[in-house]
Amino acid sequence: MTLMRSKEELRYYIWDLMVSRGVAVFPLPPHGRIPNFKGAVSAARNVRKLEEYREAKCVFAGPDAALKPLRSMVLADGKSLAYATPHMKEFKVLDAGSNPSKVSIRHLISLGRPLDCTVEVAVIGSVAVDLNGNRVGKGSGYGDREIAYLRRINPEIIVGTLVHSIQVLEDISHLMEPHDTPVDFIVTERELIRINGKR
Repeated sequence: MTLMRSKEELRYYIWDLMVSRGVAVFPLPPHGRIPNFKGAVSAARNVRKLEEYREAKCVFAGPDAALKPLRSMVLADGKSLAYATPHMKEFKVLDAGSNPSKVSIRHLISLGRPLDCTVEVAVIGSVAVDLNGNRVGKGSGYGDREIAYLRRINPEIIVGTLVHSIQVLEDISHLMEPHDTPVDFIVTERELIRINGKR
């Protein structure tokens, strides 16, 4: 891969790659979105390898389609599901024991109550991420703002991203800006990657 000159160039490289490799799935095209992908269910299951997840009582998952299997899994695992509605209009929570099938955006907007629990683990979507934890979203800045909001409530929160393995790059640090927030772990359909070599 040639050195990307901008985040937008990187986004289009990843979006096009996911289409050409047949990895992207509904909603299509992935362009302009946090892409959904084949293997999102396996990637969600790899979050269970994280000790912090296994011990957590409240887990945040972003509203993107790729994170829908994770949102279901959080509830199926007996944890409370924290989430932000589209455009960060609200931060809400579904209590442990809620129906794991009611995790589409449509359901999440109408269900839940205002977030009032401490979130211990957060997983957000990305368009690309590197092995240093640097991530690029779709360009709206919502991921960074979600993390900032959650860290004000719990400075000890551990934050990760769920992506397909072709979205994981070696180093995109030259594209990072001061407001960009790195993640602590990456889950793909293949593995859990702890940043700083911790797996």
